[in-house]
Amino acid sequence: MDRKVLYICRDCNASIYLYSLAKDRVYQSPSFGEYHKYCTNSKNPWERSCKNAIWVCENSYHSTAESVNHENNDCKSKSKSPNQIETRYTNLLDLEKRKEALETHLKTCPDLVQRATVAEANISATKYKAAHASMLNRRVIIPIAALVLSIILIGLLLLTEGRTGFFNTNQGSLQMLPVNSNLADDNVGGGKILRIVPRDAWLAHPSSSDPLPLATPVKKVIVLPTRTDDCETQAMCVYRVRMTQTLNIESQNHDDIIYNFLIGGDGNVYEGRGWDAIGAHLRGFNSDSISFAYIGTFKKQKPSEKQMDVTKLLLDEGVRLGKLSQDYKIYGAYMLDPTSTDVQSDELYNSFKGWPHWSEYIAQ
Repeated sequence: MDRKVLYICRDCNASIYLYSLAKDRVYQSPSFGEYHKYCTNSKNPWERSCKNAIWVCENSYHSTAESVNHENNDCKSKSKSPNQIETRYTNLLDLEKRKEALETHLKTCPDLVQRATVAEANISATKYKAAHASMLNRRVIIPIAALVLSIILIGLLLLTEGRTGFFNTNQGSLQMLPVNSNLADDNVGGGKILRIVPRDAWLAHPSSSDPLPLATPVKKVIVLPTRTDDCETQAMCVYRVRMTQTLNIESQNHDDIIYNFLIGGDGNVYEGRGWDAIGAHLRGFNSDSISFAYIGTFKKQKPSEKQMDVTKLLLDEGVRLGKLSQDYKIYGAYMLDPTSTDVQSDELYNSFKGWPHWSEYIAQ
Protein backbone atom coordinates (compact mmCIF):
# COMPACT_ATOMS: atom_id res chain seq x y z
CA MET A 1 0.00 0.00 0.00
CA ASP A 2 1.35 3.45 -0.94
CA ARG A 3 2.09 5.94 1.73
CA LYS A 4 1.55 9.64 1.69
CA VAL A 5 5.04 11.13 1.98
CA LEU A 6 6.27 14.67 2.26
CA TYR A 7 9.23 15.88 0.30
CA ILE A 8 10.96 18.46 2.50
CA CYS A 9 14.05 20.56 2.36
CA ARG A 10 16.81 19.33 4.60
CA ASP A 11 18.30 22.75 5.05
CA CYS A 12 15.22 24.65 6.07
CA ASN A 13 12.89 21.74 6.92
CA ALA A 14 10.13 23.29 4.83
CA SER A 15 7.44 21.31 3.02
CA ILE A 16 7.83 21.20 -0.77
CA TYR A 17 4.99 18.93 -2.03
CA LEU A 18 3.11 15.66 -1.48
CA TYR A 19 4.04 12.68 -3.54
CA SER A 20 2.73 9.09 -3.72
CA LEU A 21 5.70 6.83 -3.22
CA ALA A 22 5.62 3.49 -5.09
CA LYS A 23 6.96 0.38 -3.41
CA ASP A 24 9.13 -0.61 -6.33
CA ARG A 25 11.41 2.43 -6.10
CA VAL A 26 14.78 1.28 -5.06
CA TYR A 27 16.05 4.40 -3.45
CA GLN A 28 12.69 5.59 -2.18
CA SER A 29 13.41 9.10 -3.42
CA PRO A 30 11.67 11.40 -5.88
CA SER A 31 12.72 11.49 -9.49
CA PHE A 32 12.65 15.26 -9.55
CA GLY A 33 13.28 17.73 -6.84
CA GLU A 34 11.92 21.19 -6.32
CA TYR A 35 13.48 23.81 -4.30
CA HIS A 36 11.72 25.69 -1.65
CA LYS A 37 11.16 29.32 -2.34
CA TYR A 38 12.57 30.35 1.02
CA CYS A 39 15.68 28.20 0.83
CA THR A 40 18.97 30.13 0.33
CA ASN A 41 20.38 27.29 -1.78
CA SER A 42 17.55 27.41 -4.26
CA LYS A 43 19.73 29.09 -6.82
CA ASN A 44 21.55 25.86 -7.43
CA PRO A 45 19.38 23.36 -9.31
CA TRP A 46 18.38 20.13 -7.58
CA GLU A 47 20.03 16.89 -8.50
CA ARG A 48 18.22 13.60 -9.02
CA SER A 49 19.57 12.21 -5.77
CA CYS A 50 19.82 15.44 -3.97
CA LYS A 51 21.13 15.07 -0.45
CA ASN A 52 19.25 18.17 0.39
CA ALA A 53 15.89 16.22 0.24
CA ILE A 54 14.48 13.62 2.67
CA TRP A 55 11.26 11.52 2.86
CA VAL A 56 9.18 11.68 5.99
CA CYS A 57 5.80 10.07 6.87
CA GLU A 58 3.10 12.71 6.93
CA ASN A 59 1.78 11.64 10.36
CA SER A 60 5.23 11.88 11.91
CA TYR A 61 6.09 15.02 10.12
CA HIS A 62 3.30 17.08 11.65
CA SER A 63 5.12 17.19 14.97
CA THR A 64 8.21 18.77 13.42
CA ALA A 65 7.49 20.32 10.05
CA GLU A 66 4.59 22.47 11.21
CA SER A 67 6.73 24.09 13.84
CA VAL A 68 9.11 25.51 11.20
CA ASN A 69 9.45 29.25 11.13
CA HIS A 70 9.07 30.00 7.42
CA GLU A 71 9.78 33.66 7.87
CA ASN A 72 13.37 32.86 8.61
CA ASN A 73 15.18 32.44 5.27
CA ASP A 74 18.41 31.25 6.82
CA CYS A 75 18.19 27.58 5.91
CA LYS A 76 21.61 26.66 7.16
CA SER A 77 20.89 27.87 10.66
CA LYS A 78 17.93 25.44 10.86
CA SER A 79 19.49 22.38 9.27
CA LYS A 80 18.89 19.02 10.88
CA SER A 81 21.70 16.69 11.95
CA PRO A 82 21.88 13.02 10.93
CA ASN A 83 21.19 12.05 14.56
CA GLN A 84 17.87 13.82 14.38
CA ILE A 85 16.99 11.91 11.23
CA GLU A 86 17.83 8.60 12.89
CA THR A 87 15.73 9.61 15.88
CA ARG A 88 12.77 10.22 13.59
CA TYR A 89 13.27 6.88 11.93
CA THR A 90 13.44 5.17 15.32
CA ASN A 91 10.21 6.88 16.29
CA LEU A 92 8.62 5.56 13.15
CA LEU A 93 9.69 2.02 14.01
CA ASP A 94 8.27 2.42 17.50
CA LEU A 95 5.00 3.54 16.03
CA GLU A 96 4.93 0.49 13.80
CA LYS A 97 5.52 -1.79 16.76
CA ARG A 98 2.81 -0.07 18.75
CA LYS A 99 0.47 -0.42 15.85
CA GLU A 100 1.18 -4.16 15.61
CA ALA A 101 0.70 -4.51 19.40
CA LEU A 102 -2.64 -2.71 19.16
CA GLU A 103 -3.78 -4.93 16.32
CA THR A 104 -2.81 -8.05 18.34
CA HIS A 105 -4.65 -6.67 21.37
CA LEU A 106 -7.75 -5.99 19.27
CA LYS A 107 -7.72 -9.61 18.08
CA THR A 108 -7.73 -10.89 21.66
CA CYS A 109 -10.35 -8.41 22.88
CA PRO A 110 -13.31 -10.16 21.21
CA ASP A 111 -12.42 -13.39 23.02
CA LEU A 112 -12.36 -11.59 26.35
CA VAL A 113 -15.65 -9.87 25.62
CA GLN A 114 -17.21 -13.16 24.57
CA ARG A 115 -16.00 -14.86 27.76
CA ALA A 116 -17.36 -12.02 29.89
CA THR A 117 -20.68 -12.16 28.05
CA VAL A 118 -20.97 -15.92 28.57
CA ALA A 119 -20.13 -15.59 32.27
CA GLU A 120 -22.70 -12.83 32.72
CA ALA A 121 -25.30 -14.91 30.87
CA ASN A 122 -24.60 -17.89 33.16
CA ILE A 123 -24.98 -15.72 36.28
CA SER A 124 -28.24 -14.26 34.96
CA ALA A 125 -29.56 -17.74 34.16
CA THR A 126 -28.72 -18.95 37.69
CA LYS A 127 -30.46 -15.96 39.26
CA TYR A 128 -33.49 -16.49 37.02
CA LYS A 129 -33.71 -20.15 37.98
CA ALA A 130 -33.50 -19.29 41.69
CA ALA A 131 -36.16 -16.56 41.37
CA HIS A 132 -38.38 -18.86 39.32
CA ALA A 133 -38.04 -21.66 41.88
CA SER A 134 -38.86 -19.26 44.73
CA MET A 135 -41.91 -17.94 42.88
CA LEU A 136 -43.02 -21.49 42.10
CA ASN A 137 -42.71 -22.45 45.76
CA ARG A 138 -44.82 -19.47 46.78
CA ARG A 139 -47.43 -20.30 44.17
CA VAL A 140 -47.67 -23.85 45.52
CA ILE A 141 -47.45 -23.14 49.25
CA ILE A 142 -49.93 -20.26 49.40
CA PRO A 143 -52.86 -22.17 47.81
CA ILE A 144 -52.16 -25.22 49.99
CA ALA A 145 -52.09 -23.09 53.13
CA ALA A 146 -55.31 -21.36 52.09
CA LEU A 147 -56.97 -24.73 51.43
CA VAL A 148 -55.91 -26.12 54.81
CA LEU A 149 -57.13 -22.98 56.59
CA SER A 150 -60.46 -23.18 54.77
CA ILE A 151 -60.90 -26.82 55.77
CA ILE A 152 -60.16 -25.97 59.40
CA LEU A 153 -62.64 -23.07 59.40
CA ILE A 154 -65.34 -25.19 57.75
CA GLY A 155 -64.74 -27.97 60.27
CA LEU A 156 -65.06 -25.54 63.17
CA LEU A 157 -68.23 -24.11 61.66
CA LEU A 158 -69.78 -27.55 61.19
CA LEU A 159 -68.79 -28.58 64.71
CA THR A 160 -70.32 -25.43 66.22
CA GLU A 161 -73.49 -25.62 64.18
CA GLY A 162 -73.86 -29.34 64.82
CA ARG A 163 -73.62 -28.87 68.56
CA THR A 164 -76.20 -26.11 68.59
CA GLY A 165 -78.79 -28.21 66.78
CA PHE A 166 -78.69 -26.65 63.31
CA PHE A 167 -77.58 -29.96 61.76
CA ASN A 168 -79.23 -32.14 64.33
CA THR A 169 -81.20 -35.03 62.85
CA ASN A 170 -83.06 -36.13 65.98
CA GLN A 171 -86.74 -36.81 65.45
CA GLY A 172 -89.60 -35.33 67.39
CA SER A 173 -89.67 -32.04 69.22
CA LEU A 174 -86.00 -31.23 68.62
CA GLN A 175 -86.74 -30.50 64.96
CA MET A 176 -89.88 -28.50 65.64
CA LEU A 177 -88.71 -26.23 68.46
CA PRO A 178 -87.12 -22.78 68.01
CA VAL A 179 -83.68 -23.74 69.26
CA ASN A 180 -81.10 -20.96 69.17
CA SER A 181 -77.88 -21.83 67.43
CA ASN A 182 -75.55 -19.92 69.73
CA LEU A 183 -74.84 -21.73 72.98
CA ALA A 184 -73.01 -18.72 74.38
CA ASP A 185 -76.32 -16.88 74.86
CA ASP A 186 -78.76 -17.62 77.65
CA ASN A 187 -82.45 -18.09 76.95
CA VAL A 188 -83.40 -14.48 76.30
CA GLY A 189 -87.06 -15.54 76.34
CA GLY A 190 -86.82 -16.09 80.10
CA GLY A 191 -88.61 -19.41 79.90
CA LYS A 192 -91.27 -18.01 77.60
CA ILE A 193 -89.70 -19.84 74.62
CA LEU A 194 -89.19 -23.61 74.64
CA ARG A 195 -85.50 -24.11 73.96
CA ILE A 196 -84.24 -27.68 74.13
CA VAL A 197 -80.46 -28.11 74.18
CA PRO A 198 -79.65 -31.48 72.52
CA ARG A 199 -77.17 -33.98 73.90
CA ASP A 200 -74.35 -33.21 71.50
CA ALA A 201 -74.66 -29.51 72.34
CA TRP A 202 -73.83 -30.12 76.01
CA LEU A 203 -71.16 -32.71 75.02
CA ALA A 204 -72.94 -35.78 76.42
CA HIS A 205 -71.10 -39.09 76.60
CA PRO A 206 -72.74 -41.75 74.43
CA SER A 207 -74.74 -44.40 76.21
CA SER A 208 -72.80 -47.59 76.94
CA SER A 209 -75.75 -49.69 75.73
CA ASP A 210 -78.82 -49.27 73.58
CA PRO A 211 -81.60 -47.57 75.59
CA LEU A 212 -84.83 -49.43 76.16
CA PRO A 213 -87.74 -47.93 74.22
CA LEU A 214 -90.52 -46.22 76.12
CA ALA A 215 -94.10 -46.97 75.18
CA THR A 216 -95.83 -43.64 74.51
CA PRO A 217 -97.98 -41.84 75.25
CA VAL A 218 -97.40 -42.09 79.00
CA LYS A 219 -99.66 -40.84 81.77
CA LYS A 220 -97.08 -40.10 84.46
CA VAL A 221 -94.67 -37.18 84.60
CA ILE A 222 -92.36 -37.46 87.62
CA VAL A 223 -90.63 -34.31 88.83
CA LEU A 224 -87.57 -34.44 91.13
CA PRO A 225 -84.38 -32.52 91.95
CA THR A 226 -80.90 -33.37 90.62
CA ARG A 227 -79.47 -32.89 94.15
CA THR A 228 -76.72 -30.61 92.80
CA ASP A 229 -76.09 -26.89 93.06
CA ASP A 230 -78.42 -24.77 90.98
CA CYS A 231 -77.45 -22.68 87.92
CA GLU A 232 -78.57 -19.42 86.39
CA THR A 233 -76.51 -19.23 83.19
CA GLN A 234 -76.32 -21.65 80.32
CA ALA A 235 -72.58 -22.23 80.77
CA MET A 236 -73.07 -23.20 84.39
CA CYS A 237 -76.12 -25.35 83.60
CA VAL A 238 -74.18 -27.25 80.91
CA TYR A 239 -71.49 -27.91 83.47
CA ARG A 240 -74.06 -29.21 85.98
CA VAL A 241 -75.64 -31.52 83.39
CA ARG A 242 -72.29 -32.99 82.38
CA MET A 243 -71.29 -33.57 86.01
CA THR A 244 -74.65 -35.27 86.62
CA GLN A 245 -74.10 -37.66 83.74
CA THR A 246 -70.57 -38.43 84.94
CA LEU A 247 -71.91 -39.18 88.43
CA ASN A 248 -74.67 -41.44 87.06
CA ILE A 249 -72.25 -43.45 84.88
CA GLU A 250 -69.09 -43.69 86.96
CA SER A 251 -70.41 -43.66 90.53
CA GLN A 252 -73.89 -45.17 90.18
CA ASN A 253 -73.05 -47.61 87.32
CA HIS A 254 -75.83 -46.50 85.00
CA ASP A 255 -75.53 -46.73 81.22
CA ASP A 256 -76.34 -43.05 80.73
CA ILE A 257 -77.75 -40.01 82.49
CA ILE A 258 -80.82 -41.23 84.39
CA TYR A 259 -83.29 -38.44 83.52
CA ASN A 260 -85.39 -37.88 80.41
CA PHE A 261 -85.08 -34.08 80.59
CA LEU A 262 -83.29 -31.60 82.87
CA ILE A 263 -84.56 -28.05 83.43
CA GLY A 264 -82.05 -25.33 84.35
CA GLY A 265 -82.40 -22.02 86.10
CA ASP A 266 -81.46 -20.32 82.81
CA GLY A 267 -84.86 -21.30 81.34
CA ASN A 268 -83.46 -23.97 79.00
CA VAL A 269 -84.43 -27.63 78.77
CA TYR A 270 -81.51 -30.07 78.44
CA GLU A 271 -82.14 -33.36 76.68
CA GLY A 272 -81.29 -36.45 78.73
CA ARG A 273 -82.71 -39.73 77.48
CA GLY A 274 -85.45 -37.90 75.61
CA TRP A 275 -89.08 -38.77 74.94
CA ASP A 276 -88.61 -42.32 73.62
CA ALA A 277 -86.23 -44.04 76.10
CA ILE A 278 -86.93 -45.48 79.54
CA GLY A 279 -85.20 -43.54 82.29
CA ALA A 280 -83.70 -44.66 85.59
CA HIS A 281 -85.02 -41.86 87.79
CA LEU A 282 -87.22 -43.76 90.28
CA ARG A 283 -87.19 -47.50 90.81
CA GLY A 284 -90.53 -49.13 90.14
CA PHE A 285 -91.86 -46.24 88.03
CA ASN A 286 -89.36 -45.93 85.17
CA SER A 287 -91.12 -48.03 82.52
CA ASP A 288 -94.32 -45.98 82.39
CA SER A 289 -93.22 -42.45 83.16
CA ILE A 290 -91.14 -39.54 81.90
CA SER A 291 -88.93 -37.62 84.34
CA PHE A 292 -88.35 -33.87 84.58
CA ALA A 293 -85.26 -33.22 86.76
CA TYR A 294 -84.74 -29.68 88.06
CA ILE A 295 -81.12 -28.61 88.51
CA GLY A 296 -80.76 -27.89 92.22
CA THR A 297 -81.94 -29.22 95.59
CA PHE A 298 -84.96 -26.97 96.35
CA LYS A 299 -85.25 -27.94 99.97
CA LYS A 300 -85.48 -24.33 101.10
CA GLN A 301 -85.58 -22.44 97.78
CA LYS A 302 -88.29 -22.65 95.13
CA PRO A 303 -87.50 -23.21 91.44
CA SER A 304 -87.11 -20.03 89.40
CA GLU A 305 -89.98 -18.56 87.46
CA LYS A 306 -88.10 -19.46 84.24
CA GLN A 307 -88.03 -23.11 85.22
CA MET A 308 -91.74 -23.25 85.96
CA ASP A 309 -92.68 -21.36 82.76
CA VAL A 310 -90.62 -23.59 80.50
CA THR A 311 -92.07 -26.67 82.24
CA LYS A 312 -95.54 -25.73 80.98
CA LEU A 313 -94.18 -25.36 77.43
CA LEU A 314 -92.45 -28.75 77.63
CA LEU A 315 -95.62 -30.46 78.85
CA ASP A 316 -97.65 -28.94 76.04
CA GLU A 317 -94.99 -30.06 73.54
CA GLY A 318 -95.16 -33.63 74.89
CA VAL A 319 -98.91 -33.70 74.38
CA ARG A 320 -98.59 -32.21 70.90
CA LEU A 321 -96.05 -34.85 69.88
CA GLY A 322 -98.15 -37.69 71.33
CA LYS A 323 -95.54 -38.55 73.96
CA LEU A 324 -97.89 -37.61 76.82
CA SER A 325 -101.52 -38.55 77.08
CA GLN A 326 -104.11 -35.82 77.28
CA ASP A 327 -104.93 -36.73 80.91
CA TYR A 328 -101.35 -37.06 82.18
CA LYS A 329 -100.59 -36.50 85.85
CA ILE A 330 -97.61 -34.81 87.51
CA TYR A 331 -96.14 -36.62 90.53
CA GLY A 332 -93.45 -35.74 93.00
CA ALA A 333 -90.84 -38.54 93.20
CA TYR A 334 -90.81 -38.48 96.99
CA MET A 335 -94.58 -38.79 97.11
CA LEU A 336 -94.48 -41.94 95.00
CA ASP A 337 -91.63 -43.46 97.02
CA PRO A 338 -91.27 -41.95 100.48
CA THR A 339 -88.31 -44.22 101.13
CA SER A 340 -86.28 -42.27 98.57
CA THR A 341 -85.28 -39.52 100.92
CA ASP A 342 -82.65 -38.22 98.54
CA VAL A 343 -85.39 -36.86 96.28
CA GLN A 344 -87.23 -35.13 99.07
CA SER A 345 -87.71 -31.53 97.88
CA ASP A 346 -90.62 -29.74 99.51
CA GLU A 347 -90.22 -26.39 97.76
CA LEU A 348 -90.10 -28.04 94.34
CA TYR A 349 -93.27 -30.04 94.92
CA ASN A 350 -95.09 -27.10 96.51
CA SER A 351 -94.47 -25.09 93.34
CA PHE A 352 -96.81 -27.42 91.40
CA LYS A 353 -99.77 -27.14 93.77
CA GLY A 354 -102.71 -25.62 91.95
CA TRP A 355 -101.66 -26.91 88.52
CA PRO A 356 -104.53 -28.77 86.79
CA HIS A 357 -102.47 -31.94 86.21
CA TRP A 358 -100.81 -32.02 89.62
CA SER A 359 -101.49 -35.12 91.70
CA GLU A 360 -101.69 -35.00 95.47
CA TYR A 361 -101.19 -38.74 95.65
CA ILE A 362 -98.94 -39.92 98.44
CA ALA A 363 -97.99 -43.56 98.65
CA GLN A 364 -98.54 -45.30 101.96
